[in-house]
Amino acid sequence: MSTSSFTMRSGRKIPTIGLGCWKIPNDVCADAVYNAIEAGYRLLDGASDYGNEKEVGQGIARAIEAGLVKREDLCVLSKLWNNYHQPEHVELACKKTLEDLGLDYVDVYLIHFPIHLKFIPIETRYPTGWFHDPDVENPCMAPDETVTFAQTYGAMEKLV
Repeated sequence: MSTSSFTMRSGRKIPTIGLGCWKIPNDVCADAVYNAIEAGYRLLDGASDYGNEKEVGQGIARAIEAGLVKREDLCVLSKLWNNYHQPEHVELACKKTLEDLGLDYVDVYLIHFPIHLKFIPIETRYPTGWFHDPDVENPCMAPDETVTFAQTYGAMEKLV
């Protein structure tokens, strides 16, 4: 399971096989992550939109505490959600992901979808998900045409 073909900035290889955390229910997610690490998985593919980053972090913490791996043995991947593409919101979203995962860093941080949506404060709805309600002041799926991918990417580069 350690076959690699992509290299990160750190020079470490990104494992080609990993655990995708999408749709893992919260009540079993920590165990699923722990069991995957125990089985040899080293890539954990998550995202704030999946709504289970806290549980992913709990599984990672258990595996590290049990001595199965060190943090640097894992490749933890997460993604920037569509409502946080404005440059001033990129770091906020990344910090929330790190807080939920209980980690100091992620190894890979991607733009989840090439879709800019208007900002929704974390306190209002998090994760915002694919929710649209035209009767609310800030519907989650309202397009944001004031930002470019170059601006979002530039803000993400500053996270490094």
